[in-house]
Amino acid sequence: MKSVRLFLFNLCLLLAACVWDKTNESPDCLPLDDTEYPYAGLPRLVIETENFAQVRDRETKIPAQMQIWGEKGPESEVMDLTVRGRGNSSFEMSKYSMKLELANKHEMVGMPADKDWALISNHADKSLMRNYIAYNLSAKFEPYYAPRCEFVELYLNRDYQGVYLLTETIKIGNNRVNIPKNRNSYIVEFDTKSKESDQKVLSDVFSEKGNKKIFTVHEPKNAQPEELNIVQDHICEFEAFLKAVDTNKENELEKWIDLEESIKHYWVQEFSKNPDSKFFSSVYFSWTNTGKIRMGPVWDFDLAFGNHYYEGNNSTDKWEIRNYWNKFLFKDSLYRVETETMWFSYRKFFESSINSVDTLYSKLKKAADNNFKRWPILSVERGYWLHNSYSSYQQPVDELKVWMKERLNWIDTQISTAYPTQPAS
Repeated sequence: MKSVRLFLFNLCLLLAACVWDKTNESPDCLPLDDTEYPYAGLPRLVIETENFAQVRDRETKIPAQMQIWGEKGPESEVMDLTVRGRGNSSFEMSKYSMKLELANKHEMVGMPADKDWALISNHADKSLMRNYIAYNLSAKFEPYYAPRCEFVELYLNRDYQGVYLLTETIKIGNNRVNIPKNRNSYIVEFDTKSKESDQKVLSDVFSEKGNKKIFTVHEPKNAQPEELNIVQDHICEFEAFLKAVDTNKENELEKWIDLEESIKHYWVQEFSKNPDSKFFSSVYFSWTNTGKIRMGPVWDFDLAFGNHYYEGNNSTDKWEIRNYWNKFLFKDSLYRVETETMWFSYRKFFESSINSVDTLYSKLKKAADNNFKRWPILSVERGYWLHNSYSSYQQPVDELKVWMKERLNWIDTQISTAYPTQPAS
């Protein structure tokens, strides 16, 4: 009885603090009750949709308000935004991903101000870490852009939703893909999961049985047919060039593609054995019609690092993504040498990503306890996504670390065999 009175007393204090600003008819703070899921060291995102509407699809933008909470109370103003579902398979999960579009630009937990953000559920990744590790590994290479991200706990309509990864979205901007924002600048994705409403272009240069390769054009928005034709023609011309590449010769690839960015992108995908990166989906590149194709940024790693439902993708040996464009790039003698040289130059980054696993475990342990109390799936093996059973959060984390070490060692062996004079560390 005493605990009930204490809870009601604390709730009254919270509601009294969250008074309404009569000038703009918005609250000074959004309520948060963390009695069942206590503060665990991560920022808390508190979101309330208009009339507590549920997020039911990826198209409907639901008006909402959001506030960032720390341990004791709010640490930001109340922000206006819209919320909708996001992702393909990730939106079909019980704990689903969301797209946030703020009315005004805001910094978010230390990341540069912008309007567009993604909340990644990581529901299929019981370590909760894979996307974070991949994005931060990519950033160590200093590519032209790698998505920034931070872990948060989410409260939606006063219900605890678990640990999410708050992530920058892929778009043109000074703090995102920094290319001119005009009708001649493109962000394109290899996308076999494209929707009917997406802006699509096709290539039949490598088509098999009449199946054309599908690309989704994300920028520019509302592209005109002639703008889509420009990027489609360029892709087809580049693929025709690749098809004619001579083996074991220098083919002047640099006239078409930024070699350094391509290799940086390749190594993050190859090290993680990301199944989507086999030019299936979530493989991005940017291009302006006066420049070279730049691979990246990297995206979507929840099924990488040995976490795929098809066990054949989880072994730590074999090259994973030397297919499609990469198949022809690796025929070029210069590209092959540069790729192997970069492995030795940047190997320390792969080692540091392995070492980061323990640090992330310490950071996430309490929040993970909350998450798997809300979503008790650690021991569940079911269907397409939940295919490994664990008795504790420590187990998937340890499994991830072992996999990364074995993958590093296998690549070392392959590269050292090709260039035995090079050190492996």
